[in-house]
Amino acid sequence: MIKFYDREKELNYLKTYCQLIPNSILFIYGPKSSGKSTVMKRVIKDLEDREDLVFFYYNLRKYATTTKEEFLNVFFEKGDKKYLRNTLELNFKIFKFGVDEDYDFKNVSLNDVFRKINEDINAVVEEGKKPILIIDELQKLKSIYFNGNKSLLNELFNLFVSLTKMEHLCHVICLTSDSLFINEVYSNSSLAETSKFYLVDWLNKEDIKKILKEENFNKREINYAISYISLPYEIFDLVENKKLGVSVEETIRNWINVEEERIRYFIRTNLNKKEEILETLSLFEDDLYIKSKYIDDELFSTFKMLIESEILFYDVVNGIIKPTSLKKWYAIKNIIE
Repeated sequence: MIKFYDREKELNYLKTYCQLIPNSILFIYGPKSSGKSTVMKRVIKDLEDREDLVFFYYNLRKYATTTKEEFLNVFFEKGDKKYLRNTLELNFKIFKFGVDEDYDFKNVSLNDVFRKINEDINAVVEEGKKPILIIDELQKLKSIYFNGNKSLLNELFNLFVSLTKMEHLCHVICLTSDSLFINEVYSNSSLAETSKFYLVDWLNKEDIKKILKEENFNKREINYAISYISLPYEIFDLVENKKLGVSVEETIRNWINVEEERIRYFIRTNLNKKEEILETLSLFEDDLYIKSKYIDDELFSTFKMLIESEILFYDVVNGIIKPTSLKKWYAIKNIIE
């Protein structure tokens, strides 16, 4: 099992949030691979023995959810109960919404779907328990429409507002690394008074030092690595490579080389925007962060391209744009030298 590196601040926030009265939709966002899913799963694991909490957890990253039928198969389980244990998740005590054995997924309206979700949520509440609905990579539902023109995602947001802000029945927690999607949500006036946003960002340097020391890296290795590490999986890679006889310097050099080639490939496949891309990247030559309000309108579309390609990360709540990782920053600096 991969080791979990303690993120006490994030764990405390989320565990406390799960035990409060439902009153908002919580959006957990952050750079790709910053540890959002890992932290959320740890919260579930730490609280799964609580008899008063029932977790409905859907990791859409695992599934192709491009059609209505696929969505229904992911979210619902056929059986004789209003909610059923997800037997495919052996390591976690999580549940799926229940439907009758003869429930016809092919001939169902969006109102039928929401009626079932409400019934199942209320069944949990009637047992004196608090339901917690968690959807990882929620933006994957953007392309699904019911009855020809009803956006599943937009209608889900309306349902979530009802379950949380209006009726206080159920926590709804949505995770995403798509910062443009978070921007859409943040700008949605109907969600403005009903949502909270929580950033799971890079690891801080003191925590990285502590972890590397616990993993038996020496002072020289730690002092070198600290300038390049920002994401949890990078520590896993560093630890594994050390066991394989690969030095810290070589591992990090390889990281940067790979990121540099990815960015160069992106530039080559967008030659009509090469000048604008290089101009945009040059803004990070000396600065790791840029305030979005200072970006010229002429470069906005280029920034958007770089964010969509996960070269840059847009923290819409704090109005900051930065590379998705420190190693990406060094790759950018190499390209614009």
